[in-house]
Amino acid sequence: MHTAWSGPTRVGDKRAAAEVLGMLLSLREPPTAVFAEQDEVAVALIWNLRKSQIAVPERISVLGFDDQPLADWFDLSTVAQSPSDMGREAGELALKLIGDSGADQERHVVLPTYVIPRVTTAPVARARARDEGERGGEQVRE
Repeated sequence: MHTAWSGPTRVGDKRAAAEVLGMLLSLREPPTAVFAEQDEVAVALIWNLRKSQIAVPERISVLGFDDQPLADWFDLSTVAQSPSDMGREAGELALKLIGDSGADQERHVVLPTYVIPRVTTAPVARARARDEGERGGEQVRE
């Protein structure tokens, strides 16, 4: 796996999403999936893909981040993280920095995340084709 593009986009900016998709889809080996930095960006990507008649998830999967309410509304697969855990950790870090001048200012905290699979992701097309070939071409619903 390689990263073809990594950078910020404005939330909900369909033009920026279209530009990024154009770059990605013009690659010699276009991606089979896109992981967006925010659910709102993922929805803009899906909108542009569908406008271009590119099937989601059949041709390209889209995964967001944050599990915002719109992820549920659009049935978007997303990565979730607990906002209350993030707030608690941030508060504790801030208090340590305020109360202890010798506190580790470079401390890095990793909080657990989990994937919420919905309808915008699917197995990689090559894996689907291989699996169907092993089953003699029959399609099996899981």
